[in-house]
Amino acid sequence: MASLIYRTLQLYLLLLLVVRLAVASFVPSPAFQIQNLLRTVDLTKSYLRESASFIIENISEESQDEYYLAMPLDIVGNSTDKHVVIMDVKEKRVDPVVNLAVEAGPANEDLGIQFYKVQLSKPLATGEVSTIQIATLSIGALEPQPKLIKQPEAQNLLWTGSKQALIPYKVARQRTKIKLPDRGANAYSKAKDDPQVDGTTLTYGPYLDAEPFAAETIQIRYEYHFPIVEVTKLERELWVSHYGGNLATEERYWMTNSAAKLSETFSRLRWQASGMAGERSTAIKGFSVHLRPGARDVYFTDEIGNVSTSNFRADIRDPVLDFRPRFPIFGGWNYSFTLGWNHDLGRSLKVLSAEEPGSNTYILRVPFLEGPENTVYDVAEVSIILPEGANVVDVFSTYKDYSKEELLLKSHLDTIGRTVVKLTAKNVVDEHRRNDLYVTYTYSSASSLHKPIIVSAAIAAVFFAWIILGRIDVSISK
Repeated sequence: MASLIYRTLQLYLLLLLVVRLAVASFVPSPAFQIQNLLRTVDLTKSYLRESASFIIENISEESQDEYYLAMPLDIVGNSTDKHVVIMDVKEKRVDPVVNLAVEAGPANEDLGIQFYKVQLSKPLATGEVSTIQIATLSIGALEPQPKLIKQPEAQNLLWTGSKQALIPYKVARQRTKIKLPDRGANAYSKAKDDPQVDGTTLTYGPYLDAEPFAAETIQIRYEYHFPIVEVTKLERELWVSHYGGNLATEERYWMTNSAAKLSETFSRLRWQASGMAGERSTAIKGFSVHLRPGARDVYFTDEIGNVSTSNFRADIRDPVLDFRPRFPIFGGWNYSFTLGWNHDLGRSLKVLSAEEPGSNTYILRVPFLEGPENTVYDVAEVSIILPEGANVVDVFSTYKDYSKEELLLKSHLDTIGRTVVKLTAKNVVDEHRRNDLYVTYTYSSASSLHKPIIVSAAIAAVFFAWIILGRIDVSISK
C-alpha cells in the first residue's frame, strides 16, 4: 500500500514537472504570416508610446480565432521600474473597427517573453487576411543621460529598443518609424542607408522576411527639455450629495520629478535669470488642468496651506486651472498638494428607473482620471463616496485594469455610514483620462431625509433636556 502511494506521488510530481516545462517553453504555432507591418515609436512625451498596424494572413490548414502578442518579460508586471501597458488592440476586416479582448497568456522564460492572447472577432479561414492595430505605453523606458546635470544644462534621454517589432510569427515586410521632439536626435544607431532621416523622424527598414522574435538592438539619444512628472500616489475622491445637489471632487497628489538630478547646489539667482531669458528647464514650474464644464469653487493647497499662485479660467466649455508650486521642482525633488472643485450633480447623475414608490435607481458617470497632462501615476486610488443609505448595484469602467473594493465611511453627522466604492489602478498615464467610471446605485427619499431627521431629533432632545434640567430645583433647602 505504501509502495502504491509512493509511486502515485512520483507520477503526480512528474506530471507537474512536464506541465511546468511545457508552459515555460510555450511558443505560438506558426499559423500566421505578417505583411506590411508599420511600427511607430513616439518619443515626444515623458513616457514611450508605441503603435503598430499590420496585416495577418492565416497560412495554416485550419481556421484560427486566436492571435498572440509578445512582450519582453522584464517590463511586464510590477516587480521592476519598467512597465508596459496595452492600451487597445483593434481589428479591421470590414468597417467598423472592432476592439478585441486581450488576456495574459503563458510566459516563455527561456526567450524572456510574456505572451498575450488576443481573441479575433471571428475565426480567420485559411488564406484570409485581417488588419490588426495595437497601441501600447511603456513607463520607465526612457533614461536620463547623464543622470546628473548642472542647473542650466540640457537634459538628454536615452531609449534602448529594437529595429524590429517583437513578433512571434514570420514577418514578410516591416518598417519602424521613430518620432522625436522638436530638436531631433543627437546620437543614434546607424547602418548603411539605415535609418532614413526626415526632420525629427527616423525610419528604420524596410526589412524583408524576418523570422519570429527577430530583434536588433538600437539606441537613440535626444534632448528633452521638459520635466518627467511621476505621481507616486494619487488619492481621488468624489463625494455625491443628493441633499445639496453637489458633486465635490478632491485630489491629493504625491509627486516627484524623475528627470536628471542636479549635480550642484540650486541657485535661485541663476533660476531667475534663466526664467527672464525664456530658457527651457527640466524643473516643474507649473501645471494646467482641464476640468469638465461647470467646475466651480476651485482650490489649491499643500502641506503649509492655501497656495495663491493659481488662476482658474472659468470658461463655459473648457475651464482650466493653472497653478504653480511654491518652488521649482527639479529632478529627484518631491512635492505634495491637493486640488479640489465642485460640480452640479445633475451634470453627472441620471435616474435609470423608479422600482418602488420613493426609491430610485441612479447611474453616476465621472471621469476615471483628471489632472495634469504628460503625467505617469504609479498608484491611482479613485473613491466614489455615495450618500448615506445608498446601495451599490453595479460598477463599470471603460478602463479595465483595476481592483475594486467597497468600504463604509462615517463622515460628519453620519449614523450608519456612507458606502464607498474604491478602485485602485497601477501604472496609469494621463491618456487614461478619456476613460469613464459608471456607478449604479439605489437611493430612496426616506434615506435622503434620514440625516435631517436625526439632526432635528438630536437638537430637540438637547432642547427638551435643557428645559427639564431648568425646572429641577438643585438648591439646598434650609
